[in-house]
Amino acid sequence: MDNKIILRKFIPIADMIVATFGKNCEAVIHDLTNVQSSLFYIKGTVTGRKHGAPTTEVVLRELRKYGDEVPDKLGFTSRTKDFRTLRSSISFIRNETGKVIGFFGINYDITAFSNVCEVLSEFSAAQYLGQPSPVTDESYAENIEEIFETLIKNTLMEIGVPIEEMGKREKMYFVQRLDEKGSFLIQGSVERIADILGVSKQTIYNYLEQSRAEG
Repeated sequence: MDNKIILRKFIPIADMIVATFGKNCEAVIHDLTNVQSSLFYIKGTVTGRKHGAPTTEVVLRELRKYGDEVPDKLGFTSRTKDFRTLRSSISFIRNETGKVIGFFGINYDITAFSNVCEVLSEFSAAQYLGQPSPVTDESYAENIEEIFETLIKNTLMEIGVPIEEMGKREKMYFVQRLDEKGSFLIQGSVERIADILGVSKQTIYNYLEQSRAEG
């Protein structure tokens, strides 16, 4: 069955969810045959994205880690670039052979709830039961360039060494971390990262081969 036919089956579900939960809710369908422009359908305006926007950093990382065996990611908390807090879920869509072809996502803006809880906690001696779920920063970008720049910036911050001061070890680790985040699923990433590091494409391939062999 054609991938588009499979993905279109989820459109009524997206419409139903947003109609039920209102303006703070957004439902999305992504076509992962092209991660650079994967947003196939969107209902709601929570993240401000439009048709043709790229996939997210979380999805790139999960696909790189698990491939077609990637598990659904349900009920996680993310923070947008404009500092709003979202409660999100992702369910991966597969074709008849089990290959991941897309995902269905729900984003619910819980910023107002979080602010209320924070205020109430200041006036209450009660302690939270259990640990709060970790918050994942997501850019929810409108284009793949923004995703790529975010991955580069965050990885440089992790390493803590300016590019011009990196030796071979730091460059290899830089490539390894980008690989773990799914950066190399983005078309043209090898060439761009080679330019950033001032090395050849073959060097990047060598770094990848070595890090994957060791990992």
